[in-house]
Amino acid sequence: MKKGKVIYLKHMSRVLAAVLAVALSVSCMSCFAFAEDANVTIDMDTTYQTIDGFGASYTWYSDWLTTNVNAEQGYDWIFNDAEFNILRFRDLNHVGEEYGQALLGYPTTYSGYYQAAVERGIDPIVLVTSWGQYDRDLDFVAFTELDDEGHTYYTLAKDENGEYMYDELADFCVQSIQYFFDAGIPVDYFSISNETELQGLHIDEQGNARAEAGFYFGPDENEYHCAYWKAHLAVYEAFQEAFGEFAPKITGAEVMADTASIMKEYLDPLIEADPDSFDTIAHHLYGSANTPQSYAEVGEMFSDDYKLWQTEWYLNEYINHAEKMANEFIYENVNAYLYWNGVWVMDVGNCLIEISGADADASIQRNGNHYIMMHFSKYVKNGYQRVDVQNDSNSTVVAFKAPDSSRLVIVAVNNTQEADNLVFDLGDVEITSTLGHRTIGNENRFKYEYWLDTEYSEDGVELPAQSVTTYVIDMPADPDYVAPVVEEKVNPFVKTPSDGSDTTTTIIIIAAAAVVVVVLVVVIIAVSASKKKKKAVASQGDSGSDQGTDASAEQS
Repeated sequence: MKKGKVIYLKHMSRVLAAVLAVALSVSCMSCFAFAEDANVTIDMDTTYQTIDGFGASYTWYSDWLTTNVNAEQGYDWIFNDAEFNILRFRDLNHVGEEYGQALLGYPTTYSGYYQAAVERGIDPIVLVTSWGQYDRDLDFVAFTELDDEGHTYYTLAKDENGEYMYDELADFCVQSIQYFFDAGIPVDYFSISNETELQGLHIDEQGNARAEAGFYFGPDENEYHCAYWKAHLAVYEAFQEAFGEFAPKITGAEVMADTASIMKEYLDPLIEADPDSFDTIAHHLYGSANTPQSYAEVGEMFSDDYKLWQTEWYLNEYINHAEKMANEFIYENVNAYLYWNGVWVMDVGNCLIEISGADADASIQRNGNHYIMMHFSKYVKNGYQRVDVQNDSNSTVVAFKAPDSSRLVIVAVNNTQEADNLVFDLGDVEITSTLGHRTIGNENRFKYEYWLDTEYSEDGVELPAQSVTTYVIDMPADPDYVAPVVEEKVNPFVKTPSDGSDTTTTIIIIAAAAVVVVVLVVVIIAVSASKKKKKAVASQGDSGSDQGTDASAEQS
């Protein structure tokens, strides 16, 4: 090789090296600038609560869907689109005319929803709540005198010793759970009282408990009403004795208001008596301040030791509702979030699916809050964990990751009147794919753009005013992750629901047997008739021969 050429190549190498250095410098500057520009930083290594799931209540009017010609479409909305994995049912044991449904094993309603979930690949968690609207002639319930003016509570009756009948209530609750088991529905959680602190307020103008008032438990017992914590322990012990390891867990008092003082009043005596008698606290959001501060107060008080489930809320809030959900996860550390009614009467607005009537051909449609729930429930699954978000934007941002870190789900809510620009810093992650969905509008359900596809960009995304956006980001799984081994156990108390095949088989066998019997009878009759005919013919032949012989003899 000539010397000039060598010098040229060396010169070119220096040039290329300089170019690469500049490029690297620019690249690093770009990375630095990106990090500087980020206003939402997500740390997947810092985790908080584990998510149990999402769902709704299927109580009043839910049977209208199970008997509707479009029931399968409704089930698809619930379990394929929203992918709900928590079903909240109502205890109907000795509740007016609906008690007959309990005796029949809730054949059309609750079993319908449960089986529809299973058929669509969902392993549902079942919560049964008692509204306490028991038949008034039950021996263990009574209206008791409240004060000198004669005001009354509907609460436990007292036995001959003047003691409240907690054990009788516990036996009754065992029976309630057995009805579900008999219908093929495993019950995972049981709440002995819906909105525990409210029921005592269900009074008429004279201050007496209304006929439809639910059962009342006080924080502690007195001469006028029984105590929640004593009833809880009685039911807990009865469940353990009746069902052993397959006993449903009892939630801590399912109060109406997500208020730390009310929850503390009901739960402190129970925690002092037996803190291991429950692992989950249920509550609603009615009458609460519903602020980040009020959520944080509840979370700081209970989330270190117990799971928190928000089991009932509704209003046509739409984007406000999305922000409320996000704040519940961020500040209170809730593990599950349930809407009030999954199905309800049309034009009332307190449900996810509206149905126009009880007729089989009644119309059904989705409410806007169905899509709001989907922004969380469709991709945030049982076992996901909330991860840390440092947020300097004008939007509310919450994020969750899969157990093996293969998926990050970001829900961003812009509940302002102006668009917001978000730049995410996800740290050192390798993004393999992304998808996004958005809902825009907060005026009413007719002016919504419910479910729009959108794109995630590492350079930043724009959130329209009054919108909620979900970004699903996939990445390689953590190679060190080891999935926990879950021992599958069959609940021996739960009956396997018949799909009709056994009945059909039985009918076929019976029919076949009947046909065989009929054929045999026909054959026997035919054979018998044939024998008689042959005998008659033979008899006639013998008589004719004798007569011929006699005639011949005479002629001869």
